[in-house]
Amino acid sequence: MLETIKIDSLKLRIPRYKVEYVDSTFAQEYQKVFTKSGEIEDKINLDKHKVDVTNGITTRIAVFHSLQGGMAEEQIVIQCNAKQLKQSYFLGINKNTIHDLYNYINDLEIIRVSFDDFMDAYVSDIDFCYDVKVDPNTMIEANQEIYNKVKPNYYKYVGKPYRQKTNVGLQFNSRERATPSKPYVKIYHKTLELDYKSFEFSQEYLKEVDYSDIGRLEFTIKNTRHRKKLNLIYHNLRDLLRLNHAEIGIAMFSGVLNYVETSQIIREHKDLSPTDRLILHFIKRTIQKGDDKQCVFESLNIFEQPQERSRMKKKLKQLIYQVNEKEQLVANQKTMNFLRKLRLNL
Repeated sequence: MLETIKIDSLKLRIPRYKVEYVDSTFAQEYQKVFTKSGEIEDKINLDKHKVDVTNGITTRIAVFHSLQGGMAEEQIVIQCNAKQLKQSYFLGINKNTIHDLYNYINDLEIIRVSFDDFMDAYVSDIDFCYDVKVDPNTMIEANQEIYNKVKPNYYKYVGKPYRQKTNVGLQFNSRERATPSKPYVKIYHKTLELDYKSFEFSQEYLKEVDYSDIGRLEFTIKNTRHRKKLNLIYHNLRDLLRLNHAEIGIAMFSGVLNYVETSQIIREHKDLSPTDRLILHFIKRTIQKGDDKQCVFESLNIFEQPQERSRMKKKLKQLIYQVNEKEQLVANQKTMNFLRKLRLNL
């Protein structure tokens, strides 16, 4: 459940001729009737978009007209998400849970499609997620550290870290504006989201699941152009479920790195001795690798004599103050551990 790459949601497109309409009102024309006056509106509408909300699970099924190579094709679009797996929500959409997802869609009795055609459906707008153990306060600190590293010309794509009772998080770009070089990425507290925004769902299906203190990183692969940039090869749902998780991980954990600056070695301080400049250089190198203050001071264990250890500790404290403000070490070990789990060695 934790520290595993999972599919949280996706969009499927299936050619109309492969789909049977079960709901007699789906994709049918209708007119509004005003019950008080009995008047019938002249305008004729088309019911081409069905939304089902059951116990906090939202499912959207719609008619879509695709234009490819000058040829138009009517398709059915299905929005799938891990909540449709009910108690197996935290397992995500995978080859072991896909039958449950398929059955949920068919059981809504809006449309019916064969399992093979379901698996052969074109897939897009895929949300991958990665859950880790973290409390809200630690996430607040970590998100601020990430935000401090955002490239100056990218701030317009990154929202300020939010810290509310109902959730804490940090969002990069939006689903609508996302591009391959500026993807949609979101870091937020899944436990708070389930306890507030998705309370109905969690109360119905997750009473027997321990989901305390879970933080989530979400990364969206929007379309074919984005997929090609990431060198991921898949065309349909069947291909997607066969993807190697290591390949997905490389793409997923690169999302935030599109927006942040990597640590740079600042100019040497000429007023320091050659030895101190060398020590400072390696302090900065260890910062770049993701270490915190505790890790730096643990190096003092190489000194057996208390006097030597005390003298070098004093020197390290002095040198750490020479580090550029943007390269300050994170004092909170839990914060650094959370960043490491997200592959963010800031």
